[in-house]
Amino acid sequence: MIQKQAENKSQYGRVKRSIRFTFSYRGADIKLESRQSIRMISPPSDIFPVSGKRSGFWYELRDKENRVLYRRIIQNPVKYAVEVRSDEKETLLVWEKVKDPTGQFVLLAPELSEIESIVLVSSPFEPDRANEEAVEITRFPVQEK
Repeated sequence: MIQKQAENKSQYGRVKRSIRFTFSYRGADIKLESRQSIRMISPPSDIFPVSGKRSGFWYELRDKENRVLYRRIIQNPVKYAVEVRSDEKETLLVWEKVKDPTGQFVLLAPELSEIESIVLVSSPFEPDRANEEAVEITRFPVQEK
């Protein structure tokens, strides 16, 4: 499935193929449902220093030495709370906890020959803990076994 990296570059050096990862979740249990190679230039990698504490949600592609080859910072796709209209005139919107969070989400990443795993990194999912330090929550092999 994964092509040689040299064959997968555009004339501007961007990777021409991506992998579409489809995940499902029920609470904190996240499963990788499918991986699909697609002809598409993926979003660029985000760069930030890895030293120091960070909060938020991001995903990384790592090689077999666990080096980060790609990182993308996104809004947390696991919905533990939703914004709803408030009955109070002073406050238009409020956050309401989701009782049984379930759903699916898709992540796109460049198709690179040296990637071994996709790693999801997140702060705690509970809305009142969203600013706490992010840690690795799960990882999956890129190649199906």
